[in-house]
Amino acid sequence: MKSVYPIGTTLYKPAACSGGYNLIGASGSVKLVNMNGEVVHTWPVDPEGKKGFIHRARLLPNGQLMLLFGGKDIAGHVAEFDWDGTEAWSYTPANGAHHDFWPTDRGSVFLLCCIPVPPEYAATITDPQRREGGVSGDELIEVSREGEVIWRWLQHEHMDVNQCNQIPANLNWMGGAGNNTVADWTHTNTIQELPENQWYDGGDARFKPGNILQSLRQLDTISIIDRDSGEVVWAYTGDYNGGLSGQHEPHMIEKGLPGAGHIIVFDNGASPLVDLAHCGCSYVLEINPSDNSLVWVYDDAHRFFARFTANCQRLPNGNTLILESLCRRLFEVTPEKEIVWEHVLTDPAQRVYRYPYDYCAAFQSLGEQVERSVTPPAELRIEPDA
Repeated sequence: MKSVYPIGTTLYKPAACSGGYNLIGASGSVKLVNMNGEVVHTWPVDPEGKKGFIHRARLLPNGQLMLLFGGKDIAGHVAEFDWDGTEAWSYTPANGAHHDFWPTDRGSVFLLCCIPVPPEYAATITDPQRREGGVSGDELIEVSREGEVIWRWLQHEHMDVNQCNQIPANLNWMGGAGNNTVADWTHTNTIQELPENQWYDGGDARFKPGNILQSLRQLDTISIIDRDSGEVVWAYTGDYNGGLSGQHEPHMIEKGLPGAGHIIVFDNGASPLVDLAHCGCSYVLEINPSDNSLVWVYDDAHRFFARFTANCQRLPNGNTLILESLCRRLFEVTPEKEIVWEHVLTDPAQRVYRYPYDYCAAFQSLGEQVERSVTPPAELRIEPDA
């Protein structure tokens, strides 16, 4: 007998929510799901399953869909599709793309690519296992729609290759020999071009729009790169229950949204180095980057945990959308931390984003959505047949 779990929308308080469509991508297709859990649109982007798992799906303001495929028969690459699922553009970097991309208003796209640390830099590594076994880092590139790399930044040129995760993973672990804490030096999982923000407006050049925010999972660190100089000008490891631990999805909240200018991040709690209270507990942190103080925290102790992947998003009404990817749970919480919407995914997804009903003209074809409240039973029991 199998365990039985609910799927779909299990809780919904329409008046307290920031309504919209939830963009969910897994393997083969991407779908839009409304607040009541109904699939309202599907893009059949890889019906034969040759492109690999969809690591990231973003909807552009013009209604186009941009995806990052993890690489199967084709190396990791970014591709754009129209509303009907026809591929309109793609780019495959020489070293393959992984984990994230960031589309700019200029039409260019930022990508992450894993590369070996060159021998002259690897020779400076003091740990013989890391030095002799080979270490990889990341290059961050910006590519034009014509396929020209117009900006490139190499981690090993600007970061200390001896700064590494002190908890080794078995070289044969499920992530593969090249994806462990010995060989996989930084494991960058998020990239964002900084938007306009109050800090730069006030004279703090660290937060110049166009600078790059990156998340270094293996180093339990998020940092900002000055696009012009290449220097790392801001970094955060945190101190909440020992600090960041395998974090994902840091991004600066854009102007016009509650908390604008703050950086919000999903702190996984995968392998805490300092405080075991963090182990098995995930948090969502909202950070004031000007002084690294915490503004807001979502913490539900051991009842909330995603070892890997997952994401968070600030919504227009001040609520926060959170994907607890480990158990496929997507939920919306108020600033007071009340859960006002909850949805259990039918497919595994590494990131989910919500788009308001008026986000793009293509949404008009979906018609007006009827928002029906959902109240879970106080107790659910299924009696066996007599």
